[in-house]
Amino acid sequence: MWQEQLDYFWGGGRRLVIGGFDGAERAPARPALTVVSAQDDAFTTEPTLVDVIDAPRWRAGVAMFDIPAEHRYLRLTDANGDALTLHLCAERDLPAGGDYRLLMTLLPEGNGSETAQFRLVPLPARGDVERLAREQTVAAGVRLVWAFGQRRAFEQGPGGAPVLRLSPARRIFPAWQSRLLLEARALESEAAADTRHAPFAIMQQWLGENGAPRAALRLRLTDSLEESATLLSRSCVAMALNQRRRLRGWMQEQKAAGEPVIDPLTFDDIRQAIGDSAEHPDAVEATDAVVVANLLNLLLDPDSAEADGVAVRRGVDRNAAGMGETIEIDFYGAALGDDVGLVCPAARAGDLGVAGADPGGPPFVRLFRVEADGLTPRRLDDDLLLDELMRRAEAAGARIGTGAAARAFAERAAGLKGRREKLVSLFNETLTRAGLPGRFSAVGVWDLFEPLQQASFVALARDAAPALQTIGGYGAYAADPAVAAALAKGGPLAGLATESRIVAEGRSGAPLAARYAAACGAEGIAPPGLDAAAQIAVLGALMQEDETRILCEARIGLSPDPLLRRDAARAARMLADAGAVERAIHHFERSRDAQSVAALTDYLAARRAGRWVAASSAPPLAALLSRAGVEAAAEQTRVATGMTAAAQPAPAAAAASPVEKPKGFLRRLLGG
Repeated sequence: MWQEQLDYFWGGGRRLVIGGFDGAERAPARPALTVVSAQDDAFTTEPTLVDVIDAPRWRAGVAMFDIPAEHRYLRLTDANGDALTLHLCAERDLPAGGDYRLLMTLLPEGNGSETAQFRLVPLPARGDVERLAREQTVAAGVRLVWAFGQRRAFEQGPGGAPVLRLSPARRIFPAWQSRLLLEARALESEAAADTRHAPFAIMQQWLGENGAPRAALRLRLTDSLEESATLLSRSCVAMALNQRRRLRGWMQEQKAAGEPVIDPLTFDDIRQAIGDSAEHPDAVEATDAVVVANLLNLLLDPDSAEADGVAVRRGVDRNAAGMGETIEIDFYGAALGDDVGLVCPAARAGDLGVAGADPGGPPFVRLFRVEADGLTPRRLDDDLLLDELMRRAEAAGARIGTGAAARAFAERAAGLKGRREKLVSLFNETLTRAGLPGRFSAVGVWDLFEPLQQASFVALARDAAPALQTIGGYGAYAADPAVAAALAKGGPLAGLATESRIVAEGRSGAPLAARYAAACGAEGIAPPGLDAAAQIAVLGALMQEDETRILCEARIGLSPDPLLRRDAARAARMLADAGAVERAIHHFERSRDAQSVAALTDYLAARRAGRWVAASSAPPLAALLSRAGVEAAAEQTRVATGMTAAAQPAPAAAAASPVEKPKGFLRRLLGG
């Protein structure tokens, strides 16, 4: 099932693509998948939930997600419990055999308005398979916009479980436009022999020794000139005539010392001496010590005035259409000790390279030193020379030819650009119908999976345009497709998500549940260290249970245990009232219950500091609130009873019987 139903592509970094594409036999339905990654094949080291793919995600035919940077193992599990393990590895680690999958992005037939088509071409992974892939792109014709390919190998793991090894996918069309590879050609003095009669004895002796060997470079392109036009138009051939530079320095020293100097010969001197105004020696006619000429101009017009000391032509061993080309650069004006090569002010790291061992240095320039036994790559550490080369190259790049050849070349290059613009316009029309204001752009550098990514976003926008617009549109989706797709389904917290948080968390490599929560402003609500099953439970609660709002308000963490989560939510409804917590603290302070005071005070301090309290702690805290309420109510009852008793009048005392007075002395005496 795994081999026939789906295809899997890995970009070599964190992003993976799973989909079912035209060109291979497919089952009518796509399985719901749970995707977990880990650092080891036993999935015991940092098991991480990276995506949950359901039926709506398959409407675009493709699902995309990112994995943590250190993870190289993934487990895809369907609803029946069947699993496939993906092992991401280098191409050299693939076992013998296997196959190659080429995925092409095509425009609709007949220039129609239908959506783009993704066609899969399976190829045997033996021989020069990338050459076979390029032949397929050539056969696709003018509908082809984008293509990449990847080697893979299915095998059986322990217990017979299927394992798929994937090597990084590579772009096939257009080939990497930002790569120009220089190769030094051997010095060929025989080919440079000159049988002309020299006007001076010293020159005649030089020619009699079979002439001076010419310095030549071969520039290899992985694509056609038209497809490489952008970088070629910004690149220049360069010569640093070090003999002239040193001669000028010596002359300045001589003049400063008052010593005699020499007057170098010029082309005009030689032409006047031999009486031939058309004489053109194999040297640089300009008096400058640095020569820079635009590479594309020299290709389009080899006889231009810029061709001073250098000749450029398309290689005679040019490959078939769309299979790359070579350019021969003949620096006939270079002499022993000079530097020759390419300079490109717009180059980035890796755009210019030297076959074999690249010398490194600034990414804008690659130079070779003309030595007695050949051309030697050299690292440029001369800042003054680099500055002059860059300044001249920028000026030369602004003088692109406008002749008929240049226009024809530009038209062919524009055709390739037009395909991308057509694809983007089809996607943008769908976005307009869905009500999304954002638009794709055909300019700029596309990532390896860019057309698939755009198509997936467009399919998602058909059903969830308002939600996608709320979270930031394509920018959020490109940063984290799995989180953006989950937020597009709605949920109690989805409306709180922002693009900036999605982009920031997309680079973290955290589990999907943690990234989803952080995007909604609830970073940390999911406890760390959960296994895959617990991560799935937490994600489901975040996306579906309304109680998560009250948990967020009370800063109570989310438990994967549904019973504990229910009890925590019930407790959170009480704890959400910070005033009630403060009243409970005051109550326990009056009753001298230090333990309860400490528990509630710590909770309130953590909550105000933005920290989360474990779900298991919520019910006991809520019980303290309940107890405080009961005790406070009882105390109020006692107080009220006492106040009532004090307000009632005291009962009247009974009349006391008269006290008999003792008889006096006279009465006793008289007998009364």
